[in-house]
Amino acid sequence: MSNEIAKKNIKKALLNPDNKLALIPNWLSFSRVIGSYAIPIMIYTGSKTSTLFSVIGLVGISDFLDGKIARLLKVESEDGALLDAVSDKFFSINLILGILPKAPIFLINGALESQISYINSKAYSEEKNPKSSFLGKVKIWPLSIGLGLGYLSIAMKKQGIKIINPDKIMLLSNIFSAVTIPLEIINLKEYKEAAEKKEETDPIRKNSQNNISLNKEKNIPLIIYENKKEEIKTKGKQKKL
Repeated sequence: MSNEIAKKNIKKALLNPDNKLALIPNWLSFSRVIGSYAIPIMIYTGSKTSTLFSVIGLVGISDFLDGKIARLLKVESEDGALLDAVSDKFFSINLILGILPKAPIFLINGALESQISYINSKAYSEEKNPKSSFLGKVKIWPLSIGLGLGYLSIAMKKQGIKIINPDKIMLLSNIFSAVTIPLEIINLKEYKEAAEKKEETDPIRKNSQNNISLNKEKNIPLIIYENKKEEIKTKGKQKKL
């Protein structure tokens, strides 16, 4: 699947899915993309706490609800799954970029997430259809908690809330960031190995490489020529028997 086809499939999932009921879980997934831009802006501009936490709550629960609703309505699709994965990456990377001025440690998380996104994007462009691993789903939780605590600390400082020391909350945020780093490294290694293994075992890719060379005398693809020779040898042996 090329990147252009992926974009078309995402657009189809958002605007014109095969089953219109799929718009519900698909837009729930896309709410994370919207939230990834809205949350940092709201926090740095000092939005009301009630409004801020309503948005965060809606975006947070969307990751749990979209799949459940899709299964309940029986509208699961590859386009929806692709949109869900892309929304997750937008959400994490954009929130990481937004928190960097206050918590530079998240730069490591951002670099690793970007590498994972690059490998998956490349795999899609080569029609390898990468699958999310169990670890990939697990690591998003400490990362999300770390980002949530970090933004909470910033919001508390903006609004002068000192029930709990905001600096201690930011420290806890940094700890969750650090815990996520080894999980991301392992997950990145998993995706790399999966991509390499897929390349080695992909018969279409192998044939596309082998069929280029031609037999000079007969102008026949070498792999076909070799197969013909094997068939002739086999027939000769059968006649002798």
